[in-house]
Amino acid sequence: MKVILEWLKPGAHIKRYLFIQLISIILAIFCIVTLFTTYDIDIKKLIAYVFLVTIALFGIIFSFIIAQKNILALSLKNISGKEQNINLKKLLYSNNALKKGPKIVMIGGGSGLSNILRGLKEHTSNITAIVTTFDDGGSTGKLVKEMDVLAPGDIRKCIAALSTSEATVERLLTYRFRDGHIDNHSLGNLFIVAMTDITGSFANAVEKISEIFKIRGKVLPVTLDKMKLCAGLDNGEVVVGEDNIPARVREIKSPIKQIFLKEGSCKPAPEVIESIKDANIIVIGPGSLYTSVACNLLVDEVSRAIIQSKAKKVFIANLMNQPGETDGYTLSKHVNEIERYIGKHVLDYCIANDGEITEEMIKDFNQGNSTPVKNDLENIQNRAISVIEDDLVLTAPNSILHDSERIAQILMSIAKSKKIGDLNIVKVKKKHLKKEKKLINGDNIGVLLLKNIKYKISKKSEQLSKNNISKVLSDSKSSEKTSKTLTQMLKKTVKIKGKVQK
Repeated sequence: MKVILEWLKPGAHIKRYLFIQLISIILAIFCIVTLFTTYDIDIKKLIAYVFLVTIALFGIIFSFIIAQKNILALSLKNISGKEQNINLKKLLYSNNALKKGPKIVMIGGGSGLSNILRGLKEHTSNITAIVTTFDDGGSTGKLVKEMDVLAPGDIRKCIAALSTSEATVERLLTYRFRDGHIDNHSLGNLFIVAMTDITGSFANAVEKISEIFKIRGKVLPVTLDKMKLCAGLDNGEVVVGEDNIPARVREIKSPIKQIFLKEGSCKPAPEVIESIKDANIIVIGPGSLYTSVACNLLVDEVSRAIIQSKAKKVFIANLMNQPGETDGYTLSKHVNEIERYIGKHVLDYCIANDGEITEEMIKDFNQGNSTPVKNDLENIQNRAISVIEDDLVLTAPNSILHDSERIAQILMSIAKSKKIGDLNIVKVKKKHLKKEKKLINGDNIGVLLLKNIKYKISKKSEQLSKNNISKVLSDSKSSEKTSKTLTQMLKKTVKIKGKVQK
């Protein structure tokens, strides 16, 4: 009753529409009753009554819609605090549209992953971010050592990126104490550590914080086991610790040969494998190739689940090379390294930048030690992969970023269709794998084709001899015709042999 009285207060803009609705109903009833009770009505009065009924029905529908809109706006007044900016259409329909969006699993870590999530959440709410927990540098590293917890840094970034609350909430999670206060820790990291202590587990803490900040989708640590990432370098040295790897590579200038886990193996966190199996699209990257992206593929069952999944597999290549990790790497090197850890011919798509990154941009945005990733498609080992090139460059203070909105649009287009341009990925991949299988089994295709050609030529010659070649040659027209046929056959044979040799 109190709610109804609230609607009738001055300034609610509801009473006038209720009054219009009441008058319209009375007018409609009057006209309909009059029409059914009057038997000798002329044509002019009939038209007038029909017109009044139409007006009355319009008044009922119009006043009902506007009144309901104002009632909803009034109900949300105390929630939003900004009743003039309420977009009721978006409020009513956007959530349903987002719920129907494709199921997308993002695998990675660092700033690259969180940046993409920020654009993707506007297109679907069925997002699962599987995030690395091997970070041991900076504020995160201190908390890992002092509090004996899993690395919260990349988890915090993804929660902030997927939050549907106002921007101030994201700023709160990413706020970092200055001037030596609380060891320069990020408030979001401290929040996760505190919640871990309250809930009793890291997984429960992440889930609870995700609820508090109303994120669109879910964030999962790739594993709950405490692991150390290691890298074997070209010179034979082994570097232990995610934060130590790029620093040591820069110091001795010996590139990374392979990465592995110090403890050998670990189990994926709950829901990780189920999310991969249920996905429509699995997106790997962007981020530091070894320490943020490929390291997730070292967790037992993760790579296997990706291979077995029927989802489309997409790799988002970095814009810039990371000093001490991917110095001088081209696009093909990035793709080949990912498939080295996940399996050959697994990726269906690669999203790469073809926008210009000038020397001035590198200098102005503090990227002096980095170089743009060059696209060398001819060196990608997976010849069935579809590379989607687009201008993906955005700039921000001290960084060059991916255009997250453009990448979200590309991912949504991939979700809707199996085709990009004229290339059917499924057919090309099957054809490529079938051909590779034949070559592995030792089928000499060239020999088989040559035998087939020789067989056809011998059959043709036998047929000509049986039909009395001398009689055929005596006729000039037949002679010319036969010579042309033999010449054409010879040319075809040469062409086929050339193709076989290639």
